[in-house]
Amino acid sequence: MTTATRARQSEILAGGDTGADIPLKKVELTSYLVLLAMALTGWLLASPLVGISVLIGGFVVILSFQWLKRDAFSLSRNPTKQAKIRFMLKCLGRLVVLGLLFYFLVRYQQIHIPGFLVGLATTQVGIFLATISKMKRLLA
Repeated sequence: MTTATRARQSEILAGGDTGADIPLKKVELTSYLVLLAMALTGWLLASPLVGISVLIGGFVVILSFQWLKRDAFSLSRNPTKQAKIRFMLKCLGRLVVLGLLFYFLVRYQQIHIPGFLVGLATTQVGIFLATISKMKRLLA
């Protein structure tokens, strides 16, 4: 891997502006802000149970996103066949862990299922908002 590629990865991780790329730090910050807004809205408009369920779903998906980001950057630093297989196994493991977590949260905990599902959408909403923000700056 070239020094320029490593420098670019470091800049992306640090949240620097790299042209048309959207810094991952901005996506994470936007996701946390969206989660806070959704949880407060659920708490105030519906019930505390809905707000807590949104928070739980949001934290689960944000942690999964951070785990995936770390593994993807690790793979980009060492793109060998063995590293790719390890990455795929980690992705499969993450899906199994998330599936079991979802099962136990829904089956044995008293959470509000629609609120939990709304919380799971926070990273997607964060990516969407960060993309719209970047597009506005590029087209302005």
